[in-house]
Amino acid sequence: MTALALSAPFDGFPVFTDDLVDRLAARRREVAALEAECTAMVAELIRRDAHDDLGYRSMVSLLVDRLGIAPGVARGMMRLAAALVDMPHTRAAFENGDIDHARARRLVQARDANPALFAEHEAALLDTITGLPMRHVGRALDYWAQQAALEITEHDATLRRRQRRLWISEVDGMVHIDGRFDRIAGQVLITALNSVTDPQNRSDNDGRTPAQRRADALVGICDNWLGHAELPVQRHGRPHLLVHVSLEALEGRAGRPCELDQAGVITPTQARRLACDAKVTRIITKGESQVLDVGRTTRVIPQAIRLAVIARDKGCVVCDAPARWCEIHHIQHWADGGDTSIDNTVLICDAHHDDTHDGTIDLNDHIHVGVTRRSDDSSPSAARVYTHERAWAVEREYRPRARLSPRRCRSS
Repeated sequence: MTALALSAPFDGFPVFTDDLVDRLAARRREVAALEAECTAMVAELIRRDAHDDLGYRSMVSLLVDRLGIAPGVARGMMRLAAALVDMPHTRAAFENGDIDHARARRLVQARDANPALFAEHEAALLDTITGLPMRHVGRALDYWAQQAALEITEHDATLRRRQRRLWISEVDGMVHIDGRFDRIAGQVLITALNSVTDPQNRSDNDGRTPAQRRADALVGICDNWLGHAELPVQRHGRPHLLVHVSLEALEGRAGRPCELDQAGVITPTQARRLACDAKVTRIITKGESQVLDVGRTTRVIPQAIRLAVIARDKGCVVCDAPARWCEIHHIQHWADGGDTSIDNTVLICDAHHDDTHDGTIDLNDHIHVGVTRRSDDSSPSAARVYTHERAWAVEREYRPRARLSPRRCRSS
């Protein structure tokens, strides 16, 4: 079914697109006028102390119960309604649909800086912002507020900074991030993300959405920080990502121990992707918790091979992303007996590394590299895991766990 067919039930639309846009603009003015009427009703309810008449503890409780809105929304309606009583020019423009709800709220915020001076300048300010794009409305009113009462605006900026927050939680298999920042901190964040998501730094076949690119950029910045910054040593060493994973999980078997320290359980495919370029500590346990032996921590990708692969590939073999955004990928995973050698490794960006392990893309379409294989010991008493020059023998009766500390391939 086409988009045209889907729109068929909406009869009465103008034939010409310009006429349709004009009608939409007219409807938006009507919506603004209706919002102004609702605001006037809230003001009248406040004047009547309606919550007392109807048996509510507060006006907020009344609006939340009767309108089904959140308490924060109710308080915003009340604040706007109370302020517009003393803002005749703004109120009239709102009722006529000349300004929308967002512009009315910004005028109320500006008035708080100096109500007396705002009363003198209200008509001029209203004329200034009418017709301005919304991104410029705030700037114009902020500059007026600074001239009207600099001390108040400085105080407000301090209060906003104190409201900075960042929440991180694990919900339904995803890590959720929510936060708020003052303008300076927010600009630092925006600039850092833009430095990675700039269109000039993307390949033509980058199919990620803007939101996905921003998410990948944030992870990449944090990953680069962990890999290269002079970080303080914690009780167990430098901060790094820890994955506790069994040998069976690295071999691709489901239901075996495979989890991050704080973010929870991951899949064997995700563990294999992290193990491509990591430090590995062999820990042999009997049962679930009795540690029998702890091996020396070794790096999966030796520095010499890392530098050689970077020199050969220059960037991601799929999208040509620069080497500083890439990591090393084993064409045949070392957990499957693949060599850690120049012929069996390639440089690949974070996003396409995920796609490779998920099977979304086939590296054979992008590279022509010979893969050297090393056969496993077929003895029934042991299983061997090869990591570059060394083989580890792990007794079958024990449950081996490798602690992985991924270190991304970044060039300075």
